[in-house]
Amino acid sequence: MFMYLRRNKGANSFANVILWGVIFAVLIVLYAFRFELGTLKERVLSVLIPSYSWTNEKGQLIIARSNNGHFYLDATTKNNHKITFLVDTGASDIALTQEDAQKLGFNVSKLKYTQKYSTANGVSYAAPVKIDQLTIGNKRTFHNLEAHITSGGLDISLLGMSLIGSFKDFKITRDMLILSY
Repeated sequence: MFMYLRRNKGANSFANVILWGVIFAVLIVLYAFRFELGTLKERVLSVLIPSYSWTNEKGQLIIARSNNGHFYLDATTKNNHKITFLVDTGASDIALTQEDAQKLGFNVSKLKYTQKYSTANGVSYAAPVKIDQLTIGNKRTFHNLEAHITSGGLDISLLGMSLIGSFKDFKITRDMLILSY
C-alpha cells in the first residue's frame, strides 16, 4: 500500500510540473502576441454585435462586415439616441427613416418632401434637412450634415458619401471597412 501511494504521488507531482510548464508557456505566448491579440476582443464583439465598431491607435474607425455582407454603424445623436446606419457608398448623402428622424428631433409631419431621388426601388421623395450633430464610434463628432428624410420605403437609415467622404480615407479590406480620420 505504501508503494502504491508513493508511486501515485510521484506521477501526480510529474503531472503538476507539466501543467505548470504548459501554463507558463501559454502566458509567454500571450505576452509575446499581446499586440496582435489586442484586436481579438474587438473582432469577437463585432461578430456578436453587427453594428459594433472600434478605433485603433492609427486613427482608424474599423467596422466589421455583418453576416449578411453589409457594414452597419451605430451613431449617437446630440440627445443620446442611438441610430443604426447601413453604410452605403452608393448614397450621396445621409438618408433617414422617419423613426430615426424623430430621434434627431425632426417633426416629420411638418416637413416638405420635395426632393426627388432615384433609387433601386424607383423614384422616391424626401425632405432635405441638416443634422446638427452626430457622433460615430464614440470618437468622431460631425456637425451640420446634409441629409434627407424619406417619405417611406426605407427600412434602415443610410450613411452616404456626404459623411464617409469627410474622412481622410476609406477602404474595404476583406471583411472590414476602415475609415481613417
